[in-house]
Amino acid sequence: MQQRAFLKIGVAHFSEVSMLRKSSFLLIMSILMLAVPTAYAAELKKTAVCSECNMKMNETGKRFSASLPNVPGMGPSSYCDIGCAVISRNRECATRQMTFDSNAVVYDHATEEAIPVEKAFFVLRSDAKTPMGYGIVAFQDKAQAEKFAAEHGKGKVIRWFELVDEKLK
Repeated sequence: MQQRAFLKIGVAHFSEVSMLRKSSFLLIMSILMLAVPTAYAAELKKTAVCSECNMKMNETGKRFSASLPNVPGMGPSSYCDIGCAVISRNRECATRQMTFDSNAVVYDHATEEAIPVEKAFFVLRSDAKTPMGYGIVAFQDKAQAEKFAAEHGKGKVIRWFELVDEKLK
């Protein structure tokens, strides 16, 4: 009888310990499941690199950059310099160039607002210090682009389809 009582106590104790371990395990797994994606996203953002030149990118250079969202067959791409985007785009076949042209965005030099490349005005050959030295900046407004060109060297204002025909460096 005493042996049965001891076994019942032992089984009850074992069940409590087992339940405590299961609860602890579930709590730890829940924390990890929440923390890992956040840490991974932060790491991805921190270590973004240019798809053309592999230069590390950060938020301070956004106004000189271009990006291509995840489009079927091309994947997402980021470029530290608008010149890098042009070079990458020009290496593609005609079909992929059209896909690039209709999906890529640049950022307004003044506001950092995203602009489709086909709607942007570009200042070419300005004295602006861009990450890879192409000196190309984008604007949403033509008047702002012309003002910037006049103030920063002998830059000229052009559209995307003129820019991709330019010989860079």
